[in-house]
Amino acid sequence: MRRGVGLGVGLGVGLASLVAAVLMSALPAQADPMADIVGRWRDSDGESEIAISRCGPALCGKIVWLKEARFDIYNPNEGLRKRSLMGIQVLSGFKPAAKGGLEGEGYNPADGKTYRTTLELTSARSLVVRGCVLGGLICDDDTWSRQP
Repeated sequence: MRRGVGLGVGLGVGLASLVAAVLMSALPAQADPMADIVGRWRDSDGESEIAISRCGPALCGKIVWLKEARFDIYNPNEGLRKRSLMGIQVLSGFKPAAKGGLEGEGYNPADGKTYRTTLELTSARSLVVRGCVLGGLICDDDTWSRQP
């Protein structure tokens, strides 16, 4: 009698594992909304390119190309106003947002301010970068194009 119980438990565990594996494989794969945004992007005026990459559990972006040399002259920290914009991080902490897209912070070297920013991929080659103030009441966006 004990042999039958042992055999039944073994089959039950094996069957449960098989059922779980079948159910898991039937679920659609969850797309990583951050993976498609990773890459090199040029701003709409063609003055700079930003490389977006993973920074731990989030995405960040650094300036990796400038049409002409520029400096961080509007930075609120006077000690940083003579640094080149090349290599500075302008996007940080981007994670999936409840409304879709990604949310994080964007530093705007044109005024030295950091804004709540969203990234929304509108096509494989087009990324809308939207910076907002006053809880989203006032926003400005720029459409970046993917670079090779």
